[in-house]
Amino acid sequence: MDRRKKTEIDLKREISFIINSKLKDPRIGFVTVTDVKLSPDLHYLDVFVSIMGEEINIEKSMEGLKHCDGFIKKNLKERFRLRAMPDIRFIRDIAISHGIKINEILENLKNKTG
Repeated sequence: MDRRKKTEIDLKREISFIINSKLKDPRIGFVTVTDVKLSPDLHYLDVFVSIMGEEINIEKSMEGLKHCDGFIKKNLKERFRLRAMPDIRFIRDIAISHGIKINEILENLKNKTG
């Protein structure tokens, strides 16, 4: 495993911890960090998050996360020895919600035929 991939795994674990235990923003609901990707130049960190709930609550959670990116970055800086801490970009990961919808459709089809 290369150094960048190991750093991404460590960053994912730490960001998950910070979001779920240190953030006090009431807008942020149940958030799961599904993946992180460092840009090749190490200037950006894309954080993929899955958020459960209604669309309005998901949008509020995304706003809350973007508002708290400085706090998250500060906490990461204390834990990691990177020359420069990359800018954090939160990206909504919709794969899980799509999987749930597909599963519901399959269950409905199964119930109609069986």
